[in-house]
Amino acid sequence: MILIKLGGSVLTDKSIPFSFDKEVTRRLSVELTEADDSVIIVHGGGSFGHPGAERYGLNTVKPRDIPKATAQVQRDMRKLNRIIIDIMIEEGIHAVSIPGGTVTKYRDGNMISFNEDIFMDYLSLGTTPITFGDVALDEKRGVTICSGDDIMARLAPLADRTIFVTNVDGIFKNGKTVDVFTEGMLPLTTEDMHRDKECIDVTGSMERKLKLMLNMSEHCETYVVNGLKPGRLNSLLTNKKTSCTRVER
Repeated sequence: MILIKLGGSVLTDKSIPFSFDKEVTRRLSVELTEADDSVIIVHGGGSFGHPGAERYGLNTVKPRDIPKATAQVQRDMRKLNRIIIDIMIEEGIHAVSIPGGTVTKYRDGNMISFNEDIFMDYLSLGTTPITFGDVALDEKRGVTICSGDDIMARLAPLADRTIFVTNVDGIFKNGKTVDVFTEGMLPLTTEDMHRDKECIDVTGSMERKLKLMLNMSEHCETYVVNGLKPGRLNSLLTNKKTSCTRVER
């Protein structure tokens, strides 16, 4: 199984609320149809999820106006998911939606339960599960953000390959993209963080994401690739050489 994270920065313009790039999403969907294995897709919130999450402090210990925040941010994320699902089905992918908030539960911002079986059950039907970052129940805070990265970390032990599709050519270190990123390259420098500033959002810093990727690499091959460059995702999905960064412990 191949586990793929479609970053919000690829699908949307985070600086413009509710923006969406149909052309890029359609092209990526076409590339996905050529994968040489079954696929589970996780997509980010981008310009749909992050504005509301920040407005109501959903990733803090004291979220504000919980009923309104939960309803609005869940609505916005499902709106984005529906658009993505529609495009993928049009391109021949049997996409089924599994909202992140329905398969996870948190305690003080930490995931304490995750229903992985539902993903494998849908895969066994020949469908492609599509999940996403969401508002989830939290035993202490009431609600919190279920990030796509948290879902990726829980699904990684089931995968053979994990691919993070972003809006940059890979991971930057000392001013340039590296072919392989290892734990010894942490911490990131100011320059590294500047290059990846578009990836920094309410779900955590790029350094936190890299630590998750390093942990995931113990279970499966883990890559970061630029989804804005045609053909690169397809190459990884079909075991062809392409420009990207492999993350290794």
